Amino acid sequence: MCLDPAGPVIPAQGYATLSFDTLAERLGATAPAPPAAGGWHLPWDRLAPADAERVRGRLRAGEYAFDTSGVTGEPVRRVLSGELLLADAAHAARLLAPYAPEAVVSFVPPQHAYGASATVMLPALAGLPVWFWPGPDCPPPPVTARRVAVAAIPAAFRTLAGHPRWTASFERLVLLHGSAELPPEARQFREHPGAALIELLGSTETGAVAHRTGWDPHAPWTLLDDVAFSAPSVGAEGPLTVTGPRLASLPDGGRPDHHEMDDLVRRLGDRLFLRLGRRAHLVKVNGVRRDLGAIAARLRAALPGADVACVRAAGPPGGEAYDVLVAGGGPLTAEGVRAAARGLGAEPRRVRLVDRIPRGPLGKPLALPEEPPA
Repeated sequence: MCLDPAGPVIPAQGYATLSFDTLAERLGATAPAPPAAGGWHLPWDRLAPADAERVRGRLRAGEYAFDTSGVTGEPVRRVLSGELLLADAAHAARLLAPYAPEAVVSFVPPQHAYGASATVMLPALAGLPVWFWPGPDCPPPPVTARRVAVAAIPAAFRTLAGHPRWTASFERLVLLHGSAELPPEARQFREHPGAALIELLGSTETGAVAHRTGWDPHAPWTLLDDVAFSAPSVGAEGPLTVTGPRLASLPDGGRPDHHEMDDLVRRLGDRLFLRLGRRAHLVKVNGVRRDLGAIAARLRAALPGADVACVRAAGPPGGEAYDVLVAGGGPLTAEGVRAAARGLGAEPRRVRLVDRIPRGPLGKPLALPEEPPA
């Protein structure tokens, strides 16, 4: 039986209406990547209930391989069942429910675990039409709903900022952000009268593990209800280590009983913690611990149009250091960027002006080969 929706296809420049029959083939690391300038649309709201349940059953029965981000080294492949991905999406659906979204717009490719959950499984569970917006080279999707949930990654905010009339057209714009680092462009949405922010913290190995709502960057995080701490203990600092039923299978097919994430936290209680940063992004400069993600975000705000990443580098004996990578942003000099970083109280070892900064599918800078100091 063909599960294409009945009725005419909504015409939209740059967007194609997908067939539900081939949807499962678009999930995971082995799926074909979407064209950079081509988005797509899935009208879940136009499927008959029985047909929608058949598609969900097909998705639930699948096993999908995903690669970790490669931020801290070579990517590792992990396997998630459709059942686990649907359970992950159910948490997002519950967090979104008070806002009553009528459609989903997603910037997250389903080749990544977060994208499989937010872009495919979440609309499938909620029965909402979804538009995949691949980025700035594609026009905004022609969404007619008044209340929209946007599955976002850091790069999404820059794209959204380029379309203020589109974002202002909604009565409610709920930003479901799947990264712990909000970019500078996110600030402008605080002033949007209908905008709300929900943040999810997780990884390929764990799925979503915690959430928080609102714009306070120092607010604590709350574990999702099927996740528990393995470490650290209450009042202590350490890597966030969690246990729960949604951990991805190991490469050998085994199931871990816990996973140590790259996030350094201070545990506040049974369910609450403060996130101090990613361990791979924390360095001590002149004895002060600095979060490289936060430094990069502040530099991007100070260098309009530039892409900025801060990466660990070899430091002096007994010390640590970092380099700044800058791409674009007009006529910049290494010394000018260094002065901007110095103004933040954390001078880099070196500033490297590059043509582009390699990033993974969620916008995270990938691990770069070390270069000898100048």
